Parts: sequence; structure tokens; C-alpha cells
Amino acid sequence: MKKIILAVLLTVSTLTADFLGQAGLGYSRGDNGANYVTAFAGADMFMGAGLRLEYTKNFSEHDEFTKEDISRYGLFATYQFSLIPYIAITPKIGLVKTDGEFETLEVIKAVSKSSTKFTYGLELDYYYSGFLSFYLGYTDYGKELEIENIDTSKMDTANFTLGFKVHL
Repeated sequence: MKKIILAVLLTVSTLTADFLGQAGLGYSRGDNGANYVTAFAGADMFMGAGLRLEYTKNFSEHDEFTKEDISRYGLFATYQFSLIPYIAITPKIGLVKTDGEFETLEVIKAVSKSSTKFTYGLELDYYYSGFLSFYLGYTDYGKELEIENIDTSKMDTANFTLGFKVHL
């Protein structure tokens, strides 16, 4: 009985959704100049509500480190609603796991750290066509990692993202 109810709910939510899901790609420039890329895939579940998986990775390093490898994995609940035609807002809340591996110039020692934190964000979408939109987003990552004996103020935190979404 539970499987039948779940199947009916999933079918109804799929039929009432404008889109089945979305995939996107974005670019961020960190506070200290590092470059990040964010990729995500989401499923629209019911009347604007959805789930999204995100992955963010740096592809440049800060000059204070010989190695700076930061990866973020996020699971977000989203809700998208239109303000006016072609413009929509997407708030999101979820969990982000941040993994970091660093080697400093002064010390020949690798340091790695991982943390999982609750976070939130907001995106402003401009629908260019029925299947393509551009977005400007903000996600609050807070103090990314607190590492003993390393000045974390030199670490990049990229909060603003500019990118596009393809709606499926």
C-alpha cells in the first residue's frame, strides 16, 4: 500500500511540474582571487519544490599555499517561484560537506580537513528561453574550515556564483 501511495504521489508531482528537473554550471571568484566551478543537478518534485545535488571545486590556488584543494558536496531543498515573467527566485537550504587539503609554503606538511555544515542560499533566475536560464546566486558557506596552525583568512570562500541552468 505504501508503494502505491508513493507511486501516485510521484506521478502527480511529475505531471504538475513545469519541468522534471534542471542541470547547471556556474563560476565563482573567491575572496582572495581563486576560481571555482559549480555543477549541479536537481529534480523538481511538487509545485516549485525540489531537491538539488551540487559539487563545487577550485581550479586555481592561492599563492600562500603550494597546494590548495577544496571540494564541496551539497544537498539542498529548493523552491522556485516567479516574480514577473522571465524572472524567478530560488531559495535553498541544505547541508554542505567541505573537504580541503593544503600544503603551506613555510611548512613541508600536508594538512587535510573536512566539515559538514547547514547552509542556505538564494538565486535570481532570468529565463532566456523555455529551457535555458541564467542565474546569479549566493550561498553562505561561513568560515569554511578551521585548521590549527594555518591562517584561514588566506583561504578563499566563494559565495557568489554566476551561471546557467538547462531545464529538462
